Amino acid sequence: MSNRLLKDLNNAQLAAVTATEGPLLVIAGAGSGKTRVLTRRLAYILHQRLARPYEILAVTFTNKAAGEMKNRVAELLGGEIPEMHVATFHSFCARLLRYEAKHIGFDGNYTIFDDMDSVALVKNCIKELGFTEKQFPARAQRRKISDAKNHLINAEKFAERAAGYFETRTAEIYTRYQNHLRKFNSMDFDDLLFNAVVLLRDVTEIGEKYRLRFKYLLVDEYQDTNHVQYLLLKYLLGEHNNICVVGDEDQSIYGWRGADINNILNFEKDFPGAKVIKLERNYRSTALILRAASSVIKNNAQRKEKTLWTDVEGGESVKLLMVDSAEEEAVRVIETIDYNHNGHDLKETVILYRTNAQSRPFEEQLRRQNIPYQIVGGISFYERKEIKDLTAYLRLIANIKDDISFERVINYPKRGIGGKTVEEIKILALRENTSMYEVVLKGDTFPELAVKYKRLEPFIALIEKYREKKETLAVDILTQDLVEELQLVNVLREEDEATGQMRLENIEAFIEGTAEFARTSDEPFLDNYLAEISLFTGIDQYREIEDKLTMMTIHTAKGLEFDNVYIVGLEEGLFPLQRAMTEPGELEEERRLFYVAATRARKRLFLACATTRFRFGEVESLPSRFIREIDEDLLEVRDLRTRRVYAPEHTVATGPEIKMPRGVHYEYEEDEIMRTGRIVQHPTFGRGKIVKVEGMGESLRLEVMFTGVGIKKIMAKYARLKIIG
Repeated sequence: MSNRLLKDLNNAQLAAVTATEGPLLVIAGAGSGKTRVLTRRLAYILHQRLARPYEILAVTFTNKAAGEMKNRVAELLGGEIPEMHVATFHSFCARLLRYEAKHIGFDGNYTIFDDMDSVALVKNCIKELGFTEKQFPARAQRRKISDAKNHLINAEKFAERAAGYFETRTAEIYTRYQNHLRKFNSMDFDDLLFNAVVLLRDVTEIGEKYRLRFKYLLVDEYQDTNHVQYLLLKYLLGEHNNICVVGDEDQSIYGWRGADINNILNFEKDFPGAKVIKLERNYRSTALILRAASSVIKNNAQRKEKTLWTDVEGGESVKLLMVDSAEEEAVRVIETIDYNHNGHDLKETVILYRTNAQSRPFEEQLRRQNIPYQIVGGISFYERKEIKDLTAYLRLIANIKDDISFERVINYPKRGIGGKTVEEIKILALRENTSMYEVVLKGDTFPELAVKYKRLEPFIALIEKYREKKETLAVDILTQDLVEELQLVNVLREEDEATGQMRLENIEAFIEGTAEFARTSDEPFLDNYLAEISLFTGIDQYREIEDKLTMMTIHTAKGLEFDNVYIVGLEEGLFPLQRAMTEPGELEEERRLFYVAATRARKRLFLACATTRFRFGEVESLPSRFIREIDEDLLEVRDLRTRRVYAPEHTVATGPEIKMPRGVHYEYEEDEIMRTGRIVQHPTFGRGKIVKVEGMGESLRLEVMFTGVGIKKIMAKYARLKIIG
C-alpha cells in the first residue's frame, strides 16, 4: 500500500508527502500537483498510523475542493473515512460552534446569515439609528464591519479606536448590528471564524481540548488566509507543531477580501525550524503558456523565487486580439471559439473577465449564435427570490429569533398582514427585548395586536407545527410538506405566468438538493442542512459534465483548468483596475490575478483588448501593461483596430512598435493633477479627498469623500474642483 501511495510522485512531491514532523511550507506553483500532494499526505499519515482520522484537520477554501479531497483519500485507502475532518474554514468553525457555542453565549441551533441577510440587517441598523443610506451605504458599512472582524476587532474595540464623524457612526452601526445578531441567536460568515478564535483563545478547556485532539493540521491555499484564519490555526496547533501549509504567493488574489500575503511570505519566521519544499514542475500548461505567465509575474517584488517548468516543450503561441469596442471584442472572440470548437468540447473553453459586468456582450453574442453556455458566480441559486423565501421559512422554523427571516415570510404568501402591523411587531420586540416571532406568539397579550391576532394565528400554527417536526422528520420530507402546505405551486404560477414555471423548477431543484442531503447525511435534519447550504459559494454550482462554454470572473476560476482560456478586457483601468495604478500592493495583486488567469490554460491562451469601452460613458482605453510584459516572441497578434488611442504628448513610447501604438501610456506622472489622495474644494460639497479615479481626458470620473457629506461620484470636467492639497 505504501508503495502505491508514493510510486508516481516526483522527488519534490515525495518529500512533501513524507515529511510528516514539524512545520512544513509547500510552495506549489500553478498546475504542480498540490491536490495530489495533500491527498497523498493525508492517506500516508493514516496508512502509517501516525494519527487516527479524527486527529487530522485539513482545511481549504471551497466545499468543492474539500469534497474532492475526501473522495480521493477514500479511493486511495479503499473506503470512506467518516471521522476525518476535511472542510472549509467556515464549515469547520460552524461545526465547532454547534457543539461549543454555549461557552460564548449562543445556542447551538444558531442561524448563519448570508451576505444578503447581513446587508439587510445593516440597512435596518442604519435606519434605526436615524442615519441615511446615502451617507452610510449599507454594503460599504458591511465591508468595514467585515474587515474589523477579519482583524479580530470587536464592536467595543472598534468604538474605542474610532476617530472622526464617519468612523464613530460606523462604530454605532457595528455595535447595533452585533447586538441584533446576538438577539437573533445568529452569526454572519465572519462571526464563524471570529467566534471560533475567541472560543479557542479565551475558554481554556475548549482550546486545550482541540489542541490535544488534532495531531496534524493541513492547510490548502495558504496564500489566501487572512489574519483571523492565521490565528485560528495558531490556536489549534498543539505542542507537536505539525502544520503543513500548501500555497503559492503568486496566486494570492484576495487582498481586497482581507487575505494577507504575508502569512505565506513570513511562514518560516512564524514557525521556526520550518522546512520549505518547492513544487515547480507543471503538469497542466504548455511550455509557451508557462513562459508567458512567468514573464509577467516576475515583475512582482512580493514573491519567492521559483521557475515553473514542464517536460512537454512547445505549444501554440499566445494569441492577442485587438479590436475597437467591447461589442466587437465579443463578436471576434465568439468567432474564434466557434472556429476552434470544431473537434473540441465546448466545456473545455472558458471566457475570463475582471468584472461580472463584462459578460453582457458575450451573452448576447452567444445567444445569437445559439452556442450553449453557463455563467458561474453570477446570481447564486440560493439568492433567487423563491429560494430565499423558502429558506427564510426553514430558517425561522430552525431559529425563532431570526427577525430577518420573520420579516421576509410573515406576509408571504399574502395573508393580510400589512407593513403597519409588521412595524408594530418590530416596536414591541424592541420594547420587550425579544424577537418578532416571540412577540407574535404572545400576540393576544398585547393590546396593539389583539384585533389583528386572528390573522396571525394560522402563521403561528404553521411554524409551530414544523418546529415540532424539525428534529425527527428528514429535511426533504419536511420541506416538501411545507411547500405543499404553503401552496407555493399555485402562488408562483399566479404571481407571474412567464417566470412561474422557471421558479417552480428552482423549488423542485431545491427539494432535490434536500433529498440528496438526506440520502448522504447521518443526521438528515433541518439544522444540519441549513448549516450546509449557508456556506455554499458560486463555484459549488459549477458543473464540468455539461458541454457548455463557461464564463466567469478570474477570481471564480481559481482552482479550475481548461484547454482553451480567453482573457478579455485587457485594458488599463479595467485590468489592471484604475485604483491599482497608484498603489504598488494592489498593482501586484492585479498582476497575480493575470497570472492565475493565464495558468488556467492547458493548451491555448487567448488575450483580447478593445480601444473603447462603455463605462458610465464611452471611455478610450489603452492596452494593459500585462500585454507589454509578455515576451514578444511568445505573442501572435491579430490587430483589427481601425482607431488608435494615443497618450498625452508628455509620455514616451513603451512596448513593441508593431504590436502597440507609439505613445502607449502606462505610468501616471507624479504631478498628475487629479490623482487619488488629492485634497479638493467643491463649490457645493466643500472640502474632500479623491478616493478613486477612472478614465482620462473628457471622460475622467472621480469619487470624492466630502467631509460630512460622504462619497460623491462626479465628472471632473463639470465639477469646478479646486486643488488645495
